[in-house]
Amino acid sequence: MAFILRKRNAKRQEEKAAGGGFYRSGFFPWLLMMPTLAVLGLIGLFPFGYAIYLAGRKLILSKMYLPNPFVGLANFQFLMQDPTFIHALFITLVITLEAVFIEFWLGLGLATLAQRNIRGKGFFRVCLLVPMAITPVVTGLMWRFMLYPGAGLIPYYGKQLANLFGRETFPELLSVNYALQTIVAVDVWQWTPFMFLIFLAGLASIPPEPYEAARIDGASPWFIFRSVTLPLLRPMILIAILIRTMDAFRIFDKVFVLTSGGPGDATETLAYYLYRSGFKFFHASRGAAIALIALVIIVGFSFLFVKLLRKEAVIR
Repeated sequence: MAFILRKRNAKRQEEKAAGGGFYRSGFFPWLLMMPTLAVLGLIGLFPFGYAIYLAGRKLILSKMYLPNPFVGLANFQFLMQDPTFIHALFITLVITLEAVFIEFWLGLGLATLAQRNIRGKGFFRVCLLVPMAITPVVTGLMWRFMLYPGAGLIPYYGKQLANLFGRETFPELLSVNYALQTIVAVDVWQWTPFMFLIFLAGLASIPPEPYEAARIDGASPWFIFRSVTLPLLRPMILIAILIRTMDAFRIFDKVFVLTSGGPGDATETLAYYLYRSGFKFFHASRGAAIALIALVIIVGFSFLFVKLLRKEAVIR
């Protein structure tokens, strides 16, 4: 018994001398993470908590001399009854669904094409990635200059092309009838390369054996794509759609630069409505409520896609 006690004391003295007891304790990993957790709390949790606080009060920045009483869910109730908010939410959903749908199929098609042995494939990839490298605000300004009525490149050459087919006019792409689809087209132009990159990486990770087995069985190219490529690419598809859906839902910069939510309210998205409420009309509480509603919708999308990803992992 004395021998065992001496051995334990010696071991404790060695750990104490080497500092092993502290490093092996459960506190040490948390100590290493404390700076990161502090920064994340400062830039993430504090603004989130303050947004919840603002959403429950009535604070107008242009009338700071007035009291800001607690109003509970009154701001959310106002938004649910506000036709402008409902319209902005609808416009945001339209842009998100259309843009992500087109980007998905274009990115998948281009990635499939890039897998083939064609000449100039490397140059094609580099050119395709250029739009994604441009800042969104610069993208909006560039397209605004090109779409400028009467002086832009697209209206000018579009009118020349229309004259060749016997038409005198070319539609103004930033008018009330076409502005929404123009926003979608610009977003597709910029973010299709993102889908292309993810799908290209996914296609490169698929082993050749399933394709060889399908060809030996006499399967057609469409059957191979539908029954082999898409199922094996499903995790990449879900991840790409999730990321792009979250990003497209909060679209603001292109709308701000290209149309400023107009003509009228034809392109007023949820983010632009938040900007108008919080920064033009100084209704901070209403802006915080809009941000929280957008957060809930995005988190709902995220949970749905994560659930699909987990289901895919269980099936495999």
